[in-house]
Amino acid sequence: MRVFLNPGHALGGRPDPGCTNPRCQLRECDLALTYGSLCGKYLEAAGCEVKLLQSHNLAGESPGFPCVVDTANAWGADVFISIHVNAGGGRGAETYCYSTEGAGGRLAACIQNQLVRSLAPIDPGYRDRGVKAHPSFCVLRNTTMPAVLVEVGFIDSDDVGLLTLHGDGIARAIARGATDYWQ
Repeated sequence: MRVFLNPGHALGGRPDPGCTNPRCQLRECDLALTYGSLCGKYLEAAGCEVKLLQSHNLAGESPGFPCVVDTANAWGADVFISIHVNAGGGRGAETYCYSTEGAGGRLAACIQNQLVRSLAPIDPGYRDRGVKAHPSFCVLRNTTMPAVLVEVGFIDSDDVGLLTLHGDGIARAIARGATDYWQ
């Protein structure tokens, strides 16, 4: 299986770091890159071919940066996983797909199940926020393979402990979800 990993927002945080938590100096772009890099190693160990790209240019809107959608489509990935961290004071994981029906919905369910199964026992406040269709997300709309956008937790809530202390568990859960889908 060929897995395209897209850690959310701009590499190095410029021009867009994503959501932040100034109290503990966390940026979404850094957390997402950590999870994506670790996830890629686990997928490669499972026999997958992996390509990772963190870029501010999702679908051609920022030509000075590599285009995520074009790169994923040209590479011929079997699945596309965009990794993000949420904000807004909630708790838990939610995974978006173009439609809950079909392959993207199945991929989203596999990843969501693994995240909740792995993290909820560590922190009972970590919620299963579910799989949700969001066809307006350009990385879900413009990719040619089953694609998901995973929000692993909230940077501005009690999830911050999981996000900082259990990044390896988050990466493993995403990788297991992808391999569950492929089986």
